[in-house]
Amino acid sequence: MLEILKTLQCPPPDIRITDVEQIAKMDYGIVGVAEPLGGERDQNFLIRTNRADRHSALLLKVANTSESDDLLDLQCAALRHILQRDPALPVQQLVRTVDGRNWTTVGSNSTESCRVRAFEFLPGLPLYEAPADPRLMRNLGRTSAQLNYALRGFFHPASQHAIAWDTQNIDQLTSLCRNVHDKPLLHVIQSFLNRFSNEVKPKLASCRAQLIHNDLTFHNSVVDPDDPTRIAGIFDFGDMVYAPLIQDLGLTAAEVPVGHEDPASLAAHIVAGFHAVLPLEDQEFNLLPDLIIGRIVLCLLVDAWASQEIEWDDERVHLDGWHGNAADFLKEIDAMRVGEFEALLRSACGLSAKNLPQQARNSIRKSWDKRNRHLGNAGYYSYDKPLDLVRGEGVWLYDSDDKVYLDAYNNVPHVGHCHPRVVAAIASQTATLNTNTRYLYDSLPEYAERLTGTLPNDLDVCYFVSSGSEANDLAWRLAKTWTGHSGGLVLENAYHGITDAVFDLSPAERIKPGAGCEHIGEIKAPDDYRGPWKRDLPDRGQHYAAWCDDAIQKLAHNGHRPAAFYMDMILSSSGIMVPPPGYTGDVYQRVRNAGGLCVADEVQSGFGRLGKTMWGFELAGVDPDIVTFGKPIAGGYPMGLVVTRKEIAEKFERSCEFFSTTGGNPVACAAALAVLQVMQDEELMENAERMGNLLSNGVKQLAQQNPIIGDVRGSGLFIGVELVRDQDTLEPAAEQATAIANALKQEGVLIGVDGIYSNVLKIRPPMVINQHNIEYLLERLQNVVGKR
Repeated sequence: MLEILKTLQCPPPDIRITDVEQIAKMDYGIVGVAEPLGGERDQNFLIRTNRADRHSALLLKVANTSESDDLLDLQCAALRHILQRDPALPVQQLVRTVDGRNWTTVGSNSTESCRVRAFEFLPGLPLYEAPADPRLMRNLGRTSAQLNYALRGFFHPASQHAIAWDTQNIDQLTSLCRNVHDKPLLHVIQSFLNRFSNEVKPKLASCRAQLIHNDLTFHNSVVDPDDPTRIAGIFDFGDMVYAPLIQDLGLTAAEVPVGHEDPASLAAHIVAGFHAVLPLEDQEFNLLPDLIIGRIVLCLLVDAWASQEIEWDDERVHLDGWHGNAADFLKEIDAMRVGEFEALLRSACGLSAKNLPQQARNSIRKSWDKRNRHLGNAGYYSYDKPLDLVRGEGVWLYDSDDKVYLDAYNNVPHVGHCHPRVVAAIASQTATLNTNTRYLYDSLPEYAERLTGTLPNDLDVCYFVSSGSEANDLAWRLAKTWTGHSGGLVLENAYHGITDAVFDLSPAERIKPGAGCEHIGEIKAPDDYRGPWKRDLPDRGQHYAAWCDDAIQKLAHNGHRPAAFYMDMILSSSGIMVPPPGYTGDVYQRVRNAGGLCVADEVQSGFGRLGKTMWGFELAGVDPDIVTFGKPIAGGYPMGLVVTRKEIAEKFERSCEFFSTTGGNPVACAAALAVLQVMQDEELMENAERMGNLLSNGVKQLAQQNPIIGDVRGSGLFIGVELVRDQDTLEPAAEQATAIANALKQEGVLIGVDGIYSNVLKIRPPMVINQHNIEYLLERLQNVVGKR
C-alpha cells in the first residue's frame, strides 16, 4: 500500500463518552454532556455547558493514533500564529488544559493512549447547508485569502510532511486508477494525471509557497445564520502542509461548488474573492484550472480506493451523491481546457480573458497577413505550419489556442522563458536608467569582471555589442588588425552570424553549396561517425586536424593568409559534434603557425550548456585568442560580447575607434548579471550535465528499437540525433528528420533540425529542464520515431 495512504487506513479512535466527559472535567475544568460528532480520521465531541463565556461549548478532538506529536504541535503553533497576526479571523482557537498543556491523553477501547485537544466551538450553519449565494462564495474566497495572509512567514519543521490530501503530489496516486470503474471518467482522470506530471507539477515549484490550511471546504467551515453571506468559522487544521499558495484556493474552488447549479461560475466567485485580497500572479491563474481539476481527481481517487479498502464509515451524510456530482463537474471543466475556464476565472476578477479559441484564429490570420505584407523574410518560419506563440514560462511555450509545448530547442532564454529574476532585473533597470557606455554605471564593469573571472587570465578586455553576429564581426576586425591578414578559416557548414563580413564566414547560409568566397577556407568537419576515422581510433583527432592544412593551402593559392579561425565549440551547424580528443588543440596550432588567431564562438555552446565546463573551449582543452558571446548571455535581452587579450585590443584601438550605442547598456547588463546569478544559485551547469546524460541515455535506448536513429552525440543539454535510412550505408534521412520535428510539434515538443545533410535532430532546451520534462520529451519522441 502507498505510504501516504496509511493514515487514512487507521480508524478513528474508539473512545467512551464517559471518558471524554471525565477529560473535559479534570483537564479543562468543563462539566457537561459529550455529544459525538464523528470524523474522518479523528474523533470529535461537543461538550455543552451552562457557562456564559466563550467556553460555553468546547470541541474535544481525539487525534488519530497515526498522527505524530510533531503534527499536532504544528497545528497548535499555527493557530497561535494566526491569532497573533489577525485576531479578527473566525478561526477555531486552541484551549489549553488547566495546567497549560496543548493536549492531554485518554485511553481508548482498544487500550491505546490517545491525545485530546480542546477548541472553542464555532456555532453556525454548515457551509454545505447554506444557499449557494455568489456573495457567500466571494466572502469564502476573501476569508481564505485572509487566512493565507495571516499564515505568511510561519514555518514549522513538520509542515513538509507527506499526506494523501496534497494536490501537488497527486501523481503519487496514479495506481489508484484501478479502483475507478467508470471508463469515461477514468479516461479523464488518466489524461489529467499525465498532463499534471508533465506540464503542471514542474511549474508549481516556481509558485509562491507557504503553509496552507489545505482543507477549507464545505465540511470545515460554517456560515453566520443571521447573515448567510458571511463565513463565521474555520476549523480542522489537520491537513495543513507546506505547498503552493494557489493550491489552497484550488481545492476550495473545486470542492465547495460541487453539487450546485453552474459550479464553474461559483468557483469563479470564490477565485474573485481571493484575488480581491491577495492578487494572483499570472502563472497562478494559468495553473488554477488544473489545480481545481486536480483536487476533484484527488477526491475521486481516494473515495474510490476508500470504498474498497476502508472498513468503517464516518457517516457524513452531506457527502451522499458527492461522487457523481464531482465526476460531472470534473468532466465539465476538463472539456474547457482550451482556455475558457481560465478566461472565466480571470473575467470574474475583472481581468481581460486571454487566448480564447476564436480570438486565436483571428489573431493567427491577422498576424499571417501582416507578416506577408511587411516582412522581407515572411516565408521563413519553423515547422510546416507556423506556431503563433503568445507566452512562455520556464521550458514551456503557449500558443494562441493555449496549447502548451515543451521547448527543447531555444537556447536564447538560457535560464528559462521569462525567468522571474531576469524579468525583475530588466523591469527595475528599465524604470531606473538606460544609457550607453560613454557614461559611468556600475553594472558594466561589474559584469565584465564577473565574466572574465571565468576565463583564462590573459583574456581580460571586453567589447560589448548587441548580438552574437556583431560580436563575431568585431572579432573579425580585431583579427585582421592584429595579423594584417585577410583570410578566414571556418568549419564545413559553419554559421557565425548575419553581418556582411560574418556572412562570408557562414557557409551554412549559402543557398548554393560551394559558392564561397576566395578569402574563406572551409575545413571538412571532424565527423567520427561518418568520416574515415571512427571513435574507436584514439588518435582520430590528429587525422581530422590535418585537413586544416588543405584549407590553409587553398587560401594561399588565392592570395590570402589566415587572420582567424572561427569554431563553434559544439559544431552545431555541422551536425552537433563534440570535437575528437586533441583535434581542437592541433587545429589551433596549425592556424597559429600560419599566423592566424583562434576565435572560440561560444554563442551556442557557452554558459555551462555543455555540462562539464562553463565554456566549450575548456571542454576542448584550448585557450583561444578571442572569445565571442551572444544569444543566452542576457536570457533573451539583446546583448553580445567580445573578450580578447590586452595587446590585441591596444593595437586595434590605435587604428580606429569602436563604440556601440546599445552594447552593454544598463538594462542588458542587469539582465546578464541576473542570468549569471541564476545559473549559480540554481546550479544550472550541473543540471545540464545530469539532465543531458538522462536525455542522451534515453535516446540511445530508443535507438536500440528504432534503426532510423543512427547516432546520438553532443554534451550536456546540446544533443544531436542523426537519422539514417540505412545503418550500413548511413544514407541521410533528411525528409524523416523534418517530418519527426513537425510530428513532435503536434505532440507538444519543439526541437530543430540541423547538420550538413539536414538529418540531425537538434535538442537544445533551456537550462532549467528537469527530469519530468526529459521523460515527457522521451515519451513523445518514442511515439513519433516508432511510427517511422
